[in-house]
Amino acid sequence: MKIIGLTGGSGVGKGTVAARMRELGAGWVDADAVYRALCATNREMLAALDAAFGGVTDDTGALDRPRLAQIVFSDPEKLAKLNEITIPYIRAASLEAMQAQADCPIVLYDAPTLFEGGVDDLCAQTVGVLADLETRVQRVMARDGISEQAARARILAQPDDGFYRARCDYIIENNGDLAALWRDTDALYTILSKGEQK
Repeated sequence: MKIIGLTGGSGVGKGTVAARMRELGAGWVDADAVYRALCATNREMLAALDAAFGGVTDDTGALDRPRLAQIVFSDPEKLAKLNEITIPYIRAASLEAMQAQADCPIVLYDAPTLFEGGVDDLCAQTVGVLADLETRVQRVMARDGISEQAARARILAQPDDGFYRARCDYIIENNGDLAALWRDTDALYTILSKGEQK
């Protein structure tokens, strides 16, 4: 099984790139979806989050994700603490999901904190998706139904483009030209699915 890390900040369009590669035959594990499932089912992780951040679960024990986001996205130290608590759980559950797709030529591991969480060590190669700031702000506002200020705060709390350019084996630019995006994604899929594992 060849695992390809797919990463980038909020609003860059990782999901769009992943969807195209899935059409071409790639497997896909979405770290955010794994995290959401854990937030609904993993009581041990939820208890650790509640202890660290105070009152981020509701009366039923479910995670209040907007409240947690408000706390961590405005404070780099708290964001690092969130990653420290959640990443071991996400990693274990993600590996299990990848094994279920081992017959695919490649399995994309779609993870926004791929490098920060140290899970790039699972990957043969890594792909960063980038987009300009204003495009990202508009996408995040539309997707999450939040204000421009909240969208900017979320994006600015994340690593800049240079972080991904320095670490990723490949970069895809996604500024809204779908024809160019499909062309670049198709070409990269061919390289990744046939290329040698590093």
